[in-house]
Amino acid sequence: MAEDQFGEQIIPGTYIRVQAEALISAGGISSGNIGIVGTAAQGNGQTRVLTDYDTARTTFGMYDAYSAGTLNLTRGLELLFRTGAKTVYAYGLAAGAGQDDYAEAFDELLKDEVNILVAPELDTDTAKAVFGLVDTAEGNGKDLMAVIGADETEASDIVDQVTSNKRFIMTTPGLVAYDAAASADANLSGTYSAAAVAGLISSLAVQSSPTNKAIPGVKGLTRRFNYGEMVSLVDGGVLALEERRGVRVVRGVTTDDGAFGQITTRRITDYAKKGIRQVCNPFIGRLNNERVRKAMQGAIDGFLTTMLQDEALTAYQLEVTATRQDEIAGRALVNATLQPTFSIDYIRVTLSLQ
Repeated sequence: MAEDQFGEQIIPGTYIRVQAEALISAGGISSGNIGIVGTAAQGNGQTRVLTDYDTARTTFGMYDAYSAGTLNLTRGLELLFRTGAKTVYAYGLAAGAGQDDYAEAFDELLKDEVNILVAPELDTDTAKAVFGLVDTAEGNGKDLMAVIGADETEASDIVDQVTSNKRFIMTTPGLVAYDAAASADANLSGTYSAAAVAGLISSLAVQSSPTNKAIPGVKGLTRRFNYGEMVSLVDGGVLALEERRGVRVVRGVTTDDGAFGQITTRRITDYAKKGIRQVCNPFIGRLNNERVRKAMQGAIDGFLTTMLQDEALTAYQLEVTATRQDEIAGRALVNATLQPTFSIDYIRVTLSLQ
């Protein structure tokens, strides 16, 4: 008989029911899987899971010289793996693919466990339109971020490209990278800095801010902003890069002008949502009584305690309840108050001289 219920009891014997709700816990949770779409010479039309650049090049073929302006998916993958990406879901398209093709490809990628989206070949406005899917995906239980590169070069024009969105990251300027197809360095558009930043973010724990982090594998930037320009970029919600002992992130921000201005706040919240959802789903269909609700609260508590120990949270409060009407309606209510960890962005020093 099933272990969670008693069957018919006619023949004398010992009948055992096993109540295993207290053993339910969160499993592994992904937070740095990248989804990328671009044009390639081969391997197109389906999602490929990649963990290294050599496999990516074998799967999709070598990219064209940057000056040709075509078949650059493998170039984006090269940047991702050079800058720290570990697991990448890639979807190849034929040369000349348009906005609708990219949108359909990303819809396919959303069927897998992706967390960060990037499309370096798209111009900024097209990328913003395609990545509008992150908002609708949130309603379907998919919590994603999209990294978009600015294709403008002047600070004021870049700020004008910013669209306030709690799941968008806008990057600038372009990168200097070695072009293996041309056997020379190439000045890549700002849209390709999105791949470098996505690779860096994917390598970090959700509570670790990209602020002041060096991006490995990047030779240089196509331009440097002066102090006033940098202030306008950061104040305008742009994740700007600078050359200072390598290429570094000035400040890890989203384009949101509200509560999710820091990338870490967005990622910590998404990680908590995913973990709580993963813990709670096995309880669907079980008894809605105090014993089972306590087991569910214990499972959530165990997950949030781990986030506390990992310093993703500084504190939390948790309560799982259900009134009699909730029980009749099949509802259990989880109320969780989380205090995410914030990064140090500014250090104020006062010197007292005597």
